[in-house]
Amino acid sequence: MPNPRPILAPTGPAPYRRTDPARAYQQALHREAEAQQALAVTAYELLAAQARTHVPETAAIEFEPTPTSDRIRALWANPRDHRYPTPPLLWRRAPTLSSEPPWLRKAERLLPTVLLGAHLPATELAGHRCLLNLPAPDVAAALASRTRRAFPQATALLLSLDARPRSITVQVANIVGPDGTSLHAIPNEHAWAAPPAQAWWRHNKGHVIRAVRHLWAHPDHRARHFQAQGHHSLMWNQGLQALVLPPIPALPGLHP
Repeated sequence: MPNPRPILAPTGPAPYRRTDPARAYQQALHREAEAQQALAVTAYELLAAQARTHVPETAAIEFEPTPTSDRIRALWANPRDHRYPTPPLLWRRAPTLSSEPPWLRKAERLLPTVLLGAHLPATELAGHRCLLNLPAPDVAAALASRTRRAFPQATALLLSLDARPRSITVQVANIVGPDGTSLHAIPNEHAWAAPPAQAWWRHNKGHVIRAVRHLWAHPDHRARHFQAQGHHSLMWNQGLQALVLPPIPALPGLHP
């Protein structure tokens, strides 16, 4: 027996819009590139976690690209850490392994996916090997710690952001305090700012930009830490963004 109750709200004819095939194709390519970048950056974090199950102090992986696979050769402490003139070698792969440990198998399976991502801090070494610096165990916490060493009241970074396939451009404008006002303005490439912002930015710019790119590319971190503050523009397609720092003290040992 037919049901007399309506199953749809009253509707009118949909407006006729012809699909632009070229535009639809470009939009699909953009979504695919963004998804690939998100996959790479999530695999990057998982790779770091797998290496640290073996040696918690691991900050960099030495690997050798081969035609069939990428083989991890060594684990290193932080190569940029001023406490170690020569970075400590934490683990070296034996010339012959009777059986590969589970963490190594998982890490090597992740490497090809990780290397699809852009902005990775990898350095070519002699002998066709590469050194890949790993992200901090908590990238947002490390960024908050780094910022609050100079600005203890900082709650957010105000920045402009342009995100395109394989490219994330960032310009940090202000360090923001708990009342939403600027604690310090960050200078651009040709401007001057009052200390301590000038010196802090000069020494920490690379770390901050890498952290912002990482957090934006990772879907969970983007949803958790970014709040849109302004309209998109031709120069900054993601407009003005506030990167909200997690509420932790400036603890030592969290720097990437």
